[in-house]
Order: sequence, then structure tokens, then C-alpha cells
Amino acid sequence: MAAPASDKNDGQKTASSGGIKAMLPLILNIVLLPVMAFAMTQYVLLPRLNSAAAASVPVDGGHENDTANPGDASHGDKPADPSNHSPTPSKGGNSSEGGGHGASTEKTEMLDPVTVNVAGTMGSRLLMAKIGIRGNNPKLEDIVKARGPDLRDAASSLLYTKTLMDIERQGARITIKAELKNAFLRVLGPGVFTEVVMPDLAIQ
Repeated sequence: MAAPASDKNDGQKTASSGGIKAMLPLILNIVLLPVMAFAMTQYVLLPRLNSAAAASVPVDGGHENDTANPGDASHGDKPADPSNHSPTPSKGGNSSEGGGHGASTEKTEMLDPVTVNVAGTMGSRLLMAKIGIRGNNPKLEDIVKARGPDLRDAASSLLYTKTLMDIERQGARITIKAELKNAFLRVLGPGVFTEVVMPDLAIQ
């Protein structure tokens, strides 16, 4: 009768030991998780927060000093502000300058259209150009009316030498305007106009 009792005890021991082994991971998790959380907080998070706070303290202090200094300087300069703003006549000067600019506004006087044969085309292609003179000379209109034929003759002589390649080349319009300006300067002399405009340049 003793043998069956020992078998029962052994069975109970193995069952209890098996249950403990099954519960062991859960017990370890319950015990170790708070320990790991405490260790992370104590040795990782808190040192980083402290170092960040320590690094931000000098920066804040520097900004406080900077803001304090301009504040002091601005308070010290307050008596001088009226003197700085006192030269209101300068605004009048600006307005007079604006009036000066308004008085010296440039105007453009257009010549009659110029039409010439394109060089190298045996008269089969025509070059048509609208040319004007821009400047702030108060007598510009009268000068252009009086010297208009001479200006058109100078423009025709210049454009008559242009080939299709010259006209279609990149930047040709800028080059032709510069050449026309030099030609008109020889006719009118310096100081009469400032630049030449050419709104239309077409080949037919």
C-alpha cells in the first residue's frame, strides 16, 4: 500500500514543478520590467534631460543679456530720436528730387518707318524697321522734325548693309540699335538723346 502513495506524491511534485516552470517567464517579466524601467529612467533619460537643461541655461542667459543691452541702448538714445527725425526738410528734398525726376522725364520721338532691301537677296526681301529716339532734351521733338530726313538716311544706309544672317543672328536687335545710336550721334551730336528704340524690325 506504501508504493501507490509514493507514486501519487511524485505525480503531484512533477505537476507542481511543471506549473512553476510554465509561470516562470511571466514572473520574470513582472519582476524585471519595473527594474528595467527604473534603470532606463535613472541612468538614461534623466542624464539626457539634465544635460539638455544645462546646455540651454547659458543660451537663455545670453539672450537675456542681449535683450537687456539693446533695451538700455534704446532708452539711452530716446532723447536723440527727435534730433534724428528732426531733419524733416530731407523729405522735402526727396520730394524736390522727385520733382526733378518728373521734370526730366524722357520722351520718345519716332521717325517715319524705314524700308530697305536686304543685302544679298537681289531685292527679293525687304527689311522694315520702326525707329525712335529717346531723351530728356526739351527740344527733342523739334530737333527730330528738323533732322528727320538726315536721321532716316543714316538709318537706311546702315540697314542696307545687313544680310539675312546679320538680322537673324542672336542679339542682332541689340547690335543694330547700338550701331544706329552711333550713326545718329554723328548726325545730331552728343547730349541730344540718350538711346535709340526699335519696337519693330521685320523681314518681308
